[in-house]
Amino acid sequence: MFQDLKNNSPHGSMLSKLQPVASSMLAHLNECYPSLPEDYSAFLKEFGSGAVGADQPLFILYDGLLAPNEIYDADSATALEGILLFGDDMQGYCAGFDTDNAWQVVEIDPLDGQAHVVAASFQEYLRDLLN
Repeated sequence: MFQDLKNNSPHGSMLSKLQPVASSMLAHLNECYPSLPEDYSAFLKEFGSGAVGADQPLFILYDGLLAPNEIYDADSATALEGILLFGDDMQGYCAGFDTDNAWQVVEIDPLDGQAHVVAASFQEYLRDLLN
């Protein structure tokens, strides 16, 4: 699924800082979220989590999924019900899955606290991020 991103790929250096995600964590994610997108779990298994970016990190990919209340205040988190976060850009934007809408990828706008659909899949989101 992501073989083209390995080794001599122009994007390989952007993924070189990622660390493997423990198989127990992957199993836990799949157990907790049976509908977890396969492209997301495959990426964590194949590449891992951590800083995405060659020289400077562009994005931090978490080693699991966070509920909005783990990042946002109670009111903001309530408005984001059904969202599970998988990373952030270290500038206020978090990205995650909208579990109520076919696990589409959303970004949370730090200005209005709203989730906006940015990609149909994790793979699409990641490839856009790398380009």
